[in-house]
Amino acid sequence: MKKICSIQNTKIKDLIKIYQQKNYMNIFFVEGIKEFEMAIKGKFLPKRIFICEKIFHKYNIIEPFYSITFIISMKIFKKLAYRENSGGIFALFKEKKYVNQLKNIKISNKNSSLILILDGIEKPGNIGAMLRIADAANIHMIILCNMKTYIYNSNIIRCSLGSLFTRKIFMEKIESIMYWLQKNKIKIIATGFDKHKKAINLYHTQFSNKIAIVFGSENKGISNFWLKKANKIITIPMFGNIDSLNVSNAMSIIIYEIIRQRNYAI
Repeated sequence: MKKICSIQNTKIKDLIKIYQQKNYMNIFFVEGIKEFEMAIKGKFLPKRIFICEKIFHKYNIIEPFYSITFIISMKIFKKLAYRENSGGIFALFKEKKYVNQLKNIKISNKNSSLILILDGIEKPGNIGAMLRIADAANIHMIILCNMKTYIYNSNIIRCSLGSLFTRKIFMEKIESIMYWLQKNKIKIIATGFDKHKKAINLYHTQFSNKIAIVFGSENKGISNFWLKKANKIITIPMFGNIDSLNVSNAMSIIIYEIIRQRNYAI
């Protein structure tokens, strides 16, 4: 492992560029021990690793990568660190392709499935939180459409606790998603507003075994395409003065109600 003490070092300059720009040389930035471990678990390939000796202690996780590991000073670490409790490690990883892979996936008619479709979610923090929920609920697969942000955004990685790297994720155009859903006979559940004339109260809804549930953007909700194609539109009842929830909170409520019905209904 080589030491780097200057912020002017070319490898540090490259690190800063990748940190500041999306899709730079198809490399993305990861900060934190947990996130690093999840990327390795997801079989992502590290290109360079940077550790701060005064903070970092889990040398076992980087042992196979000593040849691409660099020791950085506390000054450099503090300049780049987003948070203090990241464990003293940054890494650069090579991107994986998420686009146009859905056509290769087939869903068995014998097994129940729960698929998450995120339609135009804008805020990286919300996407990350929803991926983390998807991991906790062991959702079978996640499909992203109308993406408004870079999939490897540092905030998505951070808020998902690295679960971005280990879930089945696909990025597709709406038409391709619809064709695939119909081919696999998967019912579409749209999440709507309480005022939508076809909306059904979540707690009055029975969910079938093979469903894809669609969540839309924070401001506009899901697109009209999904509202028109949906087999059902569901809504969460509101009892106070506020008529909506944060999209990740709404997802938690709906997903766990589906799980309750499937696994714990009396």
